[in-house]
Amino acid sequence: MIRPATPADAAVFHAVMMAAGMDPRSSWSRTRPEDVAWSLGQGGGFLAWDGERAVGCVGWRPDGPETFTLNKLATLPEMRGQGLGAALVRAVEDMAAQEGYARVLLAVSGYNLEVRPFYERLGYRVDPHAVYAHANPASPPPVVLVREVR
Repeated sequence: MIRPATPADAAVFHAVMMAAGMDPRSSWSRTRPEDVAWSLGQGGGFLAWDGERAVGCVGWRPDGPETFTLNKLATLPEMRGQGLGAALVRAVEDMAAQEGYARVLLAVSGYNLEVRPFYERLGYRVDPHAVYAHANPASPPPVVLVREVR
């Protein structure tokens, strides 16, 4: 089951992110529950549940009048390959479309490029002109992908 996440869910959301495993050089490794709470307050997110256990998460925020930015997609390793990540992405796309946004933008970390084919299978394409406004300057430039939702 996928349900909305609020700043009050930050500790659970953060725990899923950390358990998902990310290159230790990634900015995720320095993310704290307080940072997640702030981010969820700037936009929102979703948590995926397997019974009483959170097994996936994704965040989003509006970035201008046309763009909805997807961030912090994570699923527990044992849950991968079952469509959970795709369902979380689709939840964000549906929210963006309902709110009247034209596109969903995401940035793939230079430390996590192996996930790019996943997003491309979902219809995301590299946009060399798109800018991810929240890139960490201490990390390699991300690959920015975009999908039209309207």
